[in-house]
Amino acid sequence: MVVVYLVRHGESTLTKEGILQSRDVNIGPLTERGRLEALCAARFIRSVTRGINYIVSSPLLRARETASILAEELNAKVIINDDVREVDMGEWELKRINDIGQPFLDYSRNPLKHPPPGGETAESVLMRMMRVLNSIKEDTIIVSHYQPIASLIMGIVKSDLGNTYRVSVDTGSVSAVFRDDWWGDWRVLFINMRPILFLNCK
Repeated sequence: MVVVYLVRHGESTLTKEGILQSRDVNIGPLTERGRLEALCAARFIRSVTRGINYIVSSPLLRARETASILAEELNAKVIINDDVREVDMGEWELKRINDIGQPFLDYSRNPLKHPPPGGETAESVLMRMMRVLNSIKEDTIIVSHYQPIASLIMGIVKSDLGNTYRVSVDTGSVSAVFRDDWWGDWRVLFINMRPILFLNCK
């Protein structure tokens, strides 16, 4: 059985302000809380895993910094993979969610029908995430973002991608999926575990 831990990056300066960002890989560092979230996620995974050799990370700064903290705690190697990056926000890039208003609410209610203008489709996000998942041969961590993680979960449980944002994926959270050798397919183990709420990582 192969277990893959899906970690959403810790809180960043951009996510704290509700700013959408998917392109520039060198902006939006983690906040102090975000670094603590990442540390707690690492210590939680260390307590439940058989050992992790590899961490697959989005190239965006907030994900890379999260992956670096995980790697240090778990003595693992970080591999940057563009396939696990944030959904391309198109015309909404670097805009605040509150300023977008109703169109973003429509998107969150059904990203399949209301993708970001000029941005990436929900199907595309799932396709690239599944490509990475199906290439994994041992217990691994993927550090990614809200929609890519939620889309992957929707894909595994065969749910409509319009329901993607009905799954909570908080910053610093850990979800897990596993490949069932008997089934020969992926199954969900748990979703949105938030170690910062029950671990003292300071």
